[in-house]
Amino acid sequence: MRAASTTSRLPPNDWVPQSRMATLPFKLITPTKTVFEGDAELVIGVTTEGEEGILAHHAPFLSALKPGVLRANIMENGAARRLELATSEGFMQALPDRVTVLVDDALSFEEVDVAAARTELAEASERQKAATEPHVYAREQAIIDFANAKLRLTGHH
Repeated sequence: MRAASTTSRLPPNDWVPQSRMATLPFKLITPTKTVFEGDAELVIGVTTEGEEGILAHHAPFLSALKPGVLRANIMENGAARRLELATSEGFMQALPDRVTVLVDDALSFEEVDVAAARTELAEASERQKAATEPHVYAREQAIIDFANAKLRLTGHH
C-alpha cells in the first residue's frame, strides 16, 4: 500500500475554464487580404528555429516563419475553436498585447487542391535536384515545404 502524497497535485492542463483563459488580438495578413482578425488564446507558428507558441502577455518576439501549418485557438461567439492554415514564408511578431502574422499565402483546408499540391511538390523537387545555385535550391525548398504543409493540413502527407 502506498503512502498518501503530501504534495498537492495540479489539475490537468485542460482543466482551466475557457472564461479564465487570457486572449490577445491576433491578425493574419497576406499581401492580398486579411485572413483572420480577432482574439486568440494561443497562436503556434513554424519559425526558422522550430514551432513557437504565443499566449497573451508574451515577451516581445519577432521571427521569420517557414512554410508550415499555423495553428491558433481563436474565439468566435464566446467559444474557442481551432484555426489551422497552411502558410508560406513570412514573419510573426508577438507583443504582450497582440500577435501579428504576415505571410505570402495562407490556405484553409477547404482551399487546398490536393492534386495541385502534389504536382507542385513533384515539380519543385525535380527543379531542386537540377539546381546549381544556392538561391534557386532555397526557393524550391520553400515551394516544397509549402506544398507539404498543404498536404499535411488535408491529411494527405
